[in-house]
Amino acid sequence: MFLDIGPLSCACSDHVLGTIAKALSGSDGLSHDIWALHESPFVRSLVELFSSRGLLQLDKVQTELKAWVAGKRFIPNGLGVDGRPVLSVGRLDANELALVRIYLENLPPEKFTAADWSLLVDYLVSRYMPPKVAYSEAEWLTVRSTFMGKVQANIANLNAAQAEGLVAALPSTVAEAKREFSPSPSLQAIIDFGLERCADNITAINDATRHRIKRVIMNHEEQRLLGDRPPESALQTQLVDEFAALNRDWRRIALTEVAENAGNGMIASVAPGGRVRRVEQYVGSCDFCRKIHGRIFTVVSPDKKDKNWDTEVWVGKSNIGRSGAKMKRTDDGLVPRAESELWTVPAGPVHPHCRGIWVPVEDAKPTDDPSFAKWLDAHFAKHRRSAEQLAESFR
Repeated sequence: MFLDIGPLSCACSDHVLGTIAKALSGSDGLSHDIWALHESPFVRSLVELFSSRGLLQLDKVQTELKAWVAGKRFIPNGLGVDGRPVLSVGRLDANELALVRIYLENLPPEKFTAADWSLLVDYLVSRYMPPKVAYSEAEWLTVRSTFMGKVQANIANLNAAQAEGLVAALPSTVAEAKREFSPSPSLQAIIDFGLERCADNITAINDATRHRIKRVIMNHEEQRLLGDRPPESALQTQLVDEFAALNRDWRRIALTEVAENAGNGMIASVAPGGRVRRVEQYVGSCDFCRKIHGRIFTVVSPDKKDKNWDTEVWVGKSNIGRSGAKMKRTDDGLVPRAESELWTVPAGPVHPHCRGIWVPVEDAKPTDDPSFAKWLDAHFAKHRRSAEQLAESFR
């Protein structure tokens, strides 16, 4: 297939080249299942819990939307309101939600105007996916995934049950983490930036939900009113497809944000000079990730001068501004990228859905943090006592 990018600008051409490079990056012959359990027990339960929480909210929107479309929320001879309420566009507050519900409940679906359908979608997204939920979910994920990275720097191996117990015991808010552990400046920076990034990604999904569902319903209703009479099954099929895509978007956030926070959290918790090994051993990993699997890097401080991108790793090391495409577009045509412009091994994931993790090499020592070490000892001592008491009760 010939793809002509000649008319594009250099910036647009580079975007196309980078996207194609990602798309053509081969796998190990097997497709990558984004729903497969994460290979690392340290973060597996976090990914699954966060995914479940997000998918539940999307399912509520989908279920309620089907009920409204089917007329199941129509209340004949209801209280009613005088005309469509004048409201802010997009997100609705608690008072506006109540007013909108009363207004829409008194309209049969066949009398909905385009503005009413738009209002219904705003109502459902604002009710089940409000901004405050986006922030609290982001905070829950960011704080716990960052500290699970710190756990991995202190404990070589955990089974799934032990990891789940730790996830449940860790703080879930920034304020709780500060009171419990007094995080180092680097760890606090990971949490602060991770929280804002994750909240922004969740908000983007909420906005995408509003936009994509509105588009499907508007197209369907426009065809119906113009006499095309599309079957209701066509609308349901389109909605199922859109929600499936939104579910995948949520899963991407779960996998990628956990990898970013846990990876940086671990690197921040290994004393400079210690070595760590990159592990990319999952089904469907791309060519680049398979190439870096097993490579060993030395942990260094982010403020170290003349850091070596090929042999060292530090908190915040990323591929931002770099590309997986070996060529770039310039005014002189396509030219090879310099090594400094190509993907390297970051502290977090290489790309969205990446499941790369770090494991400490024998000489890696955790940073000196007596309060966290004491917390870990107390946690495991408590669970040992509980297990012993449970065993005693069966004797």
